[in-house]
Amino acid sequence: LNFVKDGLRDLSISRTSFKWGVPVPDDDDHVMYVWIDALTNYVSALGYPDDGAGSNFEKYWPASLHVVGKDILRFHAIYWPAFLMAADLPLPKRLFAHGWWTKEGEKISKSLGNVIDPVDLVYTYGVDP
Repeated sequence: LNFVKDGLRDLSISRTSFKWGVPVPDDDDHVMYVWIDALTNYVSALGYPDDGAGSNFEKYWPASLHVVGKDILRFHAIYWPAFLMAADLPLPKRLFAHGWWTKEGEKISKSLGNVIDPVDLVYTYGVDP
């Protein structure tokens, strides 16, 4: 909450502090923040901007529950709603941030290599009926 305590008047989507990201046309010093691209995948996966009658976007958006990890809460609770409001799109109805999933006391992480293969879970526990 401290991030927006005094209000959020502007949100820059480009950075000069690192080089990875989407280059800003005509400005070699800036790259677009990857979150603008990553978050838009939520609606583009549903076919947006095709939002007409019978479309997946009309059927599934807004999300009734948006579930995220606590380490990416700022992007989903502040940036994503700002992007949606700027595009005049409805916000997800609820946001839930979970703690880290752990395995043997450590955060599950691709970089640590301690991930759980969901296919193995299916073989062990089956799928929902």
